[in-house]
Amino acid sequence: MSLRKLLSFLLLTILLLTVSFADALKFLPKDYSMLVYVPDLPKAYDAFKALPIGQTLLADTGIGLESLVLGVLEQQLLSMKYTLSDFDLFTKEMLVTTDKEGNITVVLGPVKNTTKVRKVLESFLEQETLKKVKFVENYFVYSDVQVGGGKVPANLSSTLKGNLGVTYTNIVDKDISFEGYGYIRVENNALVLYQKIDAKTQAAKNALKTLQNTKPVDVLGDKNVGGDLLIFVNRQIPEALKKSTLDALLSVANITNVSISGVMYASADIGSAVSSLLSADSQSQTSNQSNQNNQNVSVSSYSVVFGSGFKMPEEVKKYVTIGSEKYGVLTTENGMESYLLIKNDRMITYTVAPNKYKPGDKTFFTANYDPKYFMGVFINFEPLINTMLGKKIKSSATFVAYVEGDSIIQKGTVK
Repeated sequence: MSLRKLLSFLLLTILLLTVSFADALKFLPKDYSMLVYVPDLPKAYDAFKALPIGQTLLADTGIGLESLVLGVLEQQLLSMKYTLSDFDLFTKEMLVTTDKEGNITVVLGPVKNTTKVRKVLESFLEQETLKKVKFVENYFVYSDVQVGGGKVPANLSSTLKGNLGVTYTNIVDKDISFEGYGYIRVENNALVLYQKIDAKTQAAKNALKTLQNTKPVDVLGDKNVGGDLLIFVNRQIPEALKKSTLDALLSVANITNVSISGVMYASADIGSAVSSLLSADSQSQTSNQSNQNNQNVSVSSYSVVFGSGFKMPEEVKKYVTIGSEKYGVLTTENGMESYLLIKNDRMITYTVAPNKYKPGDKTFFTANYDPKYFMGVFINFEPLINTMLGKKIKSSATFVAYVEGDSIIQKGTVK
């Protein structure tokens, strides 16, 4: 190869890498405040799958979740006369953003055939979700706001170097300002997320001092908390942060027109649901029946959201009295029910009838919880692994946020 051709090849390679890095980012909303960007989803997935936890959860020598998901997907694709290559939604980039109003944007792709991918999504997603989905230049775009026009963070490229993904936060609300970068990488046989968000103004620093000194709600003191999944915000957080985090989650859950204090917690028993699902599936196969019975298996969960002005969602058409309380029953398109109870300062939700709800063990939560954490997510994979493999293997995913000096530290680990 001549020197000229070599230089031309290198230049083309650099241009392609630059374009690849920038494609999904061109859909950044103008006023985003937080983002997560993964330029190569297959690379990130393979890195996770190579870890001990990845092998246990995904490989056929373990639980085999990869084969399980692919089997369901292939079955659906076969019924549509498609193949896996026709559904290439997760084979390139991923961008997730929120803004200070809690609006979420998700970008995936690009895909080869938008018509085929949309038809597959229509078989899995509800209509309300599909209304926010569009394809732009072969990219899947789910958003509450207009995309494009957002500025790419100055240090995004350098932060991404050597990492699987990058995070960025830039929250500005009146005289409060926060900014920081983070990364996603593999460390010590674990998938790790780390982000340091610095207070940029005195008002922001004062807000962090208030946050640090506020007494947290006693989450673990609630007798209904238990299981293998816990999500919590145990004290009021700065309004700007709340909008970009909790309000975004509430928007996805279609909880609107209420004043949320920022304090909430939810726990669930996923392992028991999987066990019930496997049992139902086994009985179905033994009796040569259809899988319709599996639809009756739901995750037992309990959540509390604090605030004011709560009203029953318009979708609630049925009410039941259990004990001395009146619950609204929310039924999804697939027949799953949730029981909602409105109090003066909170909304309580069960995904099974309250009189049948039994909280799971909270030992895992107690071992990982620290009052200094103002926000966290704990997932214990051990019950799931024990149910599926009959082995007691310690495995978990945790994410916590806490104040350190004039910064917010966010740490996540999957191991």
